Amino acid sequence: MRKLGKKLLALTLVSSMAAAALAGCGGSDNKTTDGAKDTQDTAQTEESTSEGSKTSSEAQSLKVAAFAGGNGTEIWEKIKTAFEESHDGVTVELQTSSELDQDLTKEIQNGNFPDVVYYNLGQPSGFTETMLKENAVADISDIFDAELKGRLVDGILDGTDAQPYNDGKIYLAPIFYTPTGFWYNKNLFEGENAKYTLPTTWEEMFALGEQLKSEGDGTALFTYPVKGYFDATIYSMLEQAGGLDFYKNALNYDANTWTSEEGKKVLDTVGTLVSNYLQEDTVSNANTDGGFKINQQNVIDGKALFMPNGNWVIAEMANSTPSDYVWGMMPAPKWEGDTTQSVYTFTEQMWIPADAPNLDLAKEFIKFMYSDTVVDILLNNTTTNAETGAESAAPILAPVKGASDKLAEGTTKDCYSIYNGEGIVPVTGTWATTQPIEGLNLKEAIYGPIDSISTGNMTVDDWQKQLVETWEKCAANLK
Repeated sequence: MRKLGKKLLALTLVSSMAAAALAGCGGSDNKTTDGAKDTQDTAQTEESTSEGSKTSSEAQSLKVAAFAGGNGTEIWEKIKTAFEESHDGVTVELQTSSELDQDLTKEIQNGNFPDVVYYNLGQPSGFTETMLKENAVADISDIFDAELKGRLVDGILDGTDAQPYNDGKIYLAPIFYTPTGFWYNKNLFEGENAKYTLPTTWEEMFALGEQLKSEGDGTALFTYPVKGYFDATIYSMLEQAGGLDFYKNALNYDANTWTSEEGKKVLDTVGTLVSNYLQEDTVSNANTDGGFKINQQNVIDGKALFMPNGNWVIAEMANSTPSDYVWGMMPAPKWEGDTTQSVYTFTEQMWIPADAPNLDLAKEFIKFMYSDTVVDILLNNTTTNAETGAESAAPILAPVKGASDKLAEGTTKDCYSIYNGEGIVPVTGTWATTQPIEGLNLKEAIYGPIDSISTGNMTVDDWQKQLVETWEKCAANLK
């Protein structure tokens, strides 16, 4: 175990130093999820989700390590208490930290492994990805029996964010999820004071951009918190351009991904968006500590109409959002003539280290995360305004069928209702896990050029060439 720990430490440090500026709201650092889709009755017996195991013959201790990000720590205290109450003799040692990757790296280096970890893919440190590359994450496929799978929203276990090796085995449990898309001020597009027509295609999107330019009041079409926020956009655009098979092949580094007509269309469209219609301060803000919030505030203040985001932005920007402001979210536009529209689903993951000392109990805990008890704890989550002390609802949803039905009417419920739209294709997954590749920062290679294209320091052709080279390296090192 010590040998793994030292290797992990070295890889994590390299990953940290090379990571792009994805902090701010990237992943679970700030992403407060609050929703679920589909409508089925969630009233099932707790016995099917761990609460029937109240008879424990001897004392046991379970170490749960949870990232303290946008979701806060209170929900973990409540889940800890609920698990202990439903499992006689079990004590949960809860570790929460905003620097969990660093804390766990040190502990693993000393041979001390937690039993359960809540830390997402896609974080700047690449901690979870490093554990996967080192085969240090346990196979948890047996947790998801037919009964539990039937309880979960369709397709949530099918992507590479649950099956990172694309081998049919589940290593990461998607415990929270939320749809993503382009966020905007609904008051500008609906009601008596509406100024614009909401675009549904890229052609309409760019026409609106030209309209804004002609009006000359300084309002831009688009901004982005940081370049890493294009992950969900590019995922959905790849499916939109080529369909699910094309998308899945792209996640596994198919050689034709970026030279194909479909892949080039994605790159050209993003290039047009950020070259011609970007709010002028976007790149400088995105590369300044905390500047992602300035870019998000620019949407609230009307300096830009759209940005890629998820519904965690509601709580994240609550302190500076006017009381009469109404958030809206739409899928990334489709192209003229498309009959379906992709929506990328962001998930947050929980997993078990391969060297966890209490593997069976750890699996019980993950299964418990899908119980009615936890679903209700998450739905009743609240957030407190740091300035006024006012408490407001900040529901989080597990991917359990029917959970979204329990949401109060409003923006969050509207956000999840996007799945009910005609022709909507839900998309999940992330770039497939590879062996460690010296000198390669995958996210920087994919999303880094977006800043450079925005400023004119790089062309779409340069980006395409870089992606083709990156895909060759990744394909040769697939696990």
